[in-house]
Amino acid sequence: RVWKLVCDILPLLQSNVALEPEKLSDEGKALRRSVHKTIRKITEDIEERFHFNTAIAAVMELVNTIQAVEPKNDPRNAPVLKEAVESIIRMLAPFVPHFAEEIWAALGHAGGIDGAGWPTCDPAATVDEELLIVVQVNGKLRGKLTVPAAAVEGMVKEMALADSKVRSFLEGKTVRKVIYVPGKLVNI
Repeated sequence: RVWKLVCDILPLLQSNVALEPEKLSDEGKALRRSVHKTIRKITEDIEERFHFNTAIAAVMELVNTIQAVEPKNDPRNAPVLKEAVESIIRMLAPFVPHFAEEIWAALGHAGGIDGAGWPTCDPAATVDEELLIVVQVNGKLRGKLTVPAAAVEGMVKEMALADSKVRSFLEGKTVRKVIYVPGKLVNI
């Protein structure tokens, strides 16, 4: 699947357009976020936990994410697609070195992939702009909210209490306590 992906978008990957994160579309930012989250996860899986099978699974999830990008031949997506594919190849190198070396050369890189090193995670790229908050009433799932990542506790609680699905479960009841777990859930 990685080979087919590279062959399908090879002309786009060989372009020398510089990556400018601030100029990326929302889809490009989401792909870049996925790339750097995957780099972080695989690095932890290999170096700290020795979970090689989950590392390979994370690479395949990233391949699926790249394949979902439409249109692939859009030149605006070229820099982030190139970063994503090159990161995949560099992360696969310890597992399938000959395969990775062949694709690395096909991408036009001189020298071996061993000289490229391990990709580094950009912590700023892994920050989510929006969070999915689960809303529970008496411990049972009753709704979901998408809130800005910078939302404060009061704002999230207000949004949860104002949600139409949640309100239907609160009719005729007195709200005694609202528990907020930052970035995860609100339990009413």
